[in-house]
Amino acid sequence: MLAAAIIGLLQAGLVGLALEAFSGWGVRAVAVVPVVAISTFLLVLFLGLVRTSTRDGSVLGGGPAAAILEIVAIATPVLHDGLTPAAAQLLARESQARLGYAAIAVSDRSRVLAHVGLAEDHHGAGTAAPPGAVQAMDEERVARLPAGWRHGCTSTCPLRSAVVGPLIVRGRAVGSIIAFSEGALEISDQERAVMESLSGLVSSALAAGEVEVHARASASAELAALQAQIEPHFLFNALNTIAAFIRTQPDEARRLVTTFAEYCRSTLRQPSQFVTFADEMQHVEAYLELEQARFGHDLVIDRRISVAANDVMVPPFLVQPLVENAIKHGKTDQPLRVVVRADVRFGRLRVIVRDNGRGIAQEDAERVLEPGYGSGAAGLGLASVHRRIQAYYGDEGRLRIASAPVLGTSISILVPIEPPANVEVAA
Repeated sequence: MLAAAIIGLLQAGLVGLALEAFSGWGVRAVAVVPVVAISTFLLVLFLGLVRTSTRDGSVLGGGPAAAILEIVAIATPVLHDGLTPAAAQLLARESQARLGYAAIAVSDRSRVLAHVGLAEDHHGAGTAAPPGAVQAMDEERVARLPAGWRHGCTSTCPLRSAVVGPLIVRGRAVGSIIAFSEGALEISDQERAVMESLSGLVSSALAAGEVEVHARASASAELAALQAQIEPHFLFNALNTIAAFIRTQPDEARRLVTTFAEYCRSTLRQPSQFVTFADEMQHVEAYLELEQARFGHDLVIDRRISVAANDVMVPPFLVQPLVENAIKHGKTDQPLRVVVRADVRFGRLRVIVRDNGRGIAQEDAERVLEPGYGSGAAGLGLASVHRRIQAYYGDEGRLRIASAPVLGTSISILVPIEPPANVEVAA
């Protein structure tokens, strides 16, 4: 607009100068018409060039592009569980409301999972996916469903045509998004871009969710392996300690038998269930009581657990492998002090297990979180904790190790206080 105003003023000035010159030369005023025409043409040409150079090059344009991003942002959390009926319903509802089609349907390979908009009464969930949509999924391309797509629908059906985008996960079509129109729909560049963008982003969300599910399943499998192999040396040491107390301190022996049973019961906990931090610490306390009975005054445990930390839901076996690592690899001929701290800050649970033992050599510290590195359950334990934090919390969770020979080792965990969506919580 500013450019047009400036050029308009220049044009007016040019016309004024032309009129003055023509009157001085005795030329009639009508001769100024070519000047006006030429200047107007140049003005239009200039503004066209400006508009072309500043126009958004996206075929989608600002409106549809923003709507697609909003749709995917809303639907992504439920899409991480896969192409379920609930996810399909949310995706169809948001797409129909924001993109303005007569109806939106989401299907799997064979049937409609959700339909929002016109003709929902006879093209709703449970009906067969349109043959054209099945073909588009087979060919893995955006396609137009012509007026004949209705395959047996009555002539009163308001939906006349559609455009379909396949949902591709790991190189295979798992479903489709179908956008219906009341009229004969010709797929313009914009229509194709809308469907390609929407189906592509939804496919990415489904793929990310599948990766997340596999990561959690792998983490649970690792935990199951950890639970299945109670450290043999710990088992024998615990039983030997109990046997030694039977003769000298029978009451203490009975208490340790109960503690040992509680420890074994905790190892059979469902791997996928989240538990309160207080429950996790009960398992840790059972382990510590058995080790305390074994080492006596040579093992000092300092517990600093805040009240707020107790109710936070965490994956099982989050702390015990850290404590086991501190005792097994930190113990020397000198008394060992182990500090277990837990508090809540800024919406995150922070857990620190620190010892003053022998420390970890640098070459071991760089590999201690690798699965299988180290010996027995302790070697597997730290890697399992690390992998499960990554699987459940992603970038929002972390495990850090700081260690130096002679000075000891400190392992810290930081995770959100809210458990991840769609995890099983122990009753």
